[in-house]
Amino acid sequence: MKFITSLALLAALAALPAAAQQRGAAAPAPNTAADPSKKPTPKLADGRPDLNGYWAIGRGPDTPVNSEFGQRNPFIKRGDWRNAKEAYADPNQPPYKPALKAKVEDFAKQESKLDTAFFCKPGGVPRLGPPHAIVQAPGMPIVFLYQLGAGNAFRQVPISTTHDDVALSIGNLYNGDSIGRWEGTTLVVETVGFIDETWIGIYGWFHSDKMKVVERISRAGDTLHYQATVEDPEVFTRPWTMNPWVSVKTSERIIENPPCVETDFDNLTSLDEKTRH
Repeated sequence: MKFITSLALLAALAALPAAAQQRGAAAPAPNTAADPSKKPTPKLADGRPDLNGYWAIGRGPDTPVNSEFGQRNPFIKRGDWRNAKEAYADPNQPPYKPALKAKVEDFAKQESKLDTAFFCKPGGVPRLGPPHAIVQAPGMPIVFLYQLGAGNAFRQVPISTTHDDVALSIGNLYNGDSIGRWEGTTLVVETVGFIDETWIGIYGWFHSDKMKVVERISRAGDTLHYQATVEDPEVFTRPWTMNPWVSVKTSERIIENPPCVETDFDNLTSLDEKTRH
C-alpha cells in the first residue's frame, strides 16, 4: 500500500548510531530529518497531543518480532511457514490456558478453513493494529481510519467513562465498542463487546466474546507509538501485552480499496499444514 513507502524513515531511525559525547561539549542538535521522533510534538488548543494525520504502519502482530520493517500488513490472510516458525520462537506468546493449547495448534493447522480473514471478513481489534489515519476534532469522538485488504474500515472512540448501552446490547461486534481516556499524553482506548469468530493473529490465536482490549497510543515528534493489551479470562491465564508498533507520519492519503472477494477456497488441494513441509 502507498502509505508503507514512508517506512524508509523508520529504517533510518533504527540504524542511527548513538551520538558521540565529548566531556564538556554540548550535545549535537537532533537530526530531525533522519529521526522523525526528535521533531517537536504538536499540541492542540486543549494541550493534548495532536494525533491528526496519516500514519504509515511499520509492523503488526503477524510480523515476527525480529524481522525487518517491511510491507506486511497487520491484516494479513496467512504467513509462510518460515515466518510462522519465527513467530513461534518469539517468547512473547499469547498465554493460553494449558487445556486450550491443543485447540490453538489445531486451528493453526486449519488456518485456510477457519481464519475469518481468509474469507474477507473484518480482522477485528486488536488485529487491525494502529490506525492508518486519525481524525481528532473538538466536540467529536476521535475517529480511526484503516486501509485494509478486506475493505476500508473506521472506529469511533469517544472520550468517555462508560460504554454505549446500545452497542453492548447488540454485542458480537467485530471491532467492539470503544471508549477513550487520556493518561497524561497517552490516549488509552478500552474496547469490549466483541464477536468471538475473529483471531488475534494468524497462528490460530482465537479469543472469546469476553475479550477486552486496551490500546495505548502516544506521539513523539512525527512517530506514533502503539501497543495493545488483551484480557480474556476465558482463554488466557493473564493479560497479554502484544509487541509494539511504530508508525511514521506520512502525507500519502488513504485510498478506497475494492471489496474483498474470496475466490481461492474451492481451488485448495490440501490444508495449510501439509503445504508447509
